[in-house]
Amino acid sequence: MDERPGENLDVRAGDEGTASSATGKRWLGIQFDCCDVYSRVYKNLAGGAYVGWCPRCGRKVRLAVGPGGTNARFFRAE
Repeated sequence: MDERPGENLDVRAGDEGTASSATGKRWLGIQFDCCDVYSRVYKNLAGGAYVGWCPRCGRKVRLAVGPGGTNARFFRAE
């Protein structure tokens, strides 16, 4: 089997229970209902929220990081 670089993505749980990419950036999966597309959103530099935009229309989504949190890694932005 001929494997090409970037063809497979190894996703592992980070030390906080969040998914992280091979680069170590923490992310959450978002299904944007506005344009019926999926994208990842990443933690902001301050670490207080996950922030991202719909890749088609630019609608912003912000998910605050709070005490207790959640084990969910995938969300819908309606």
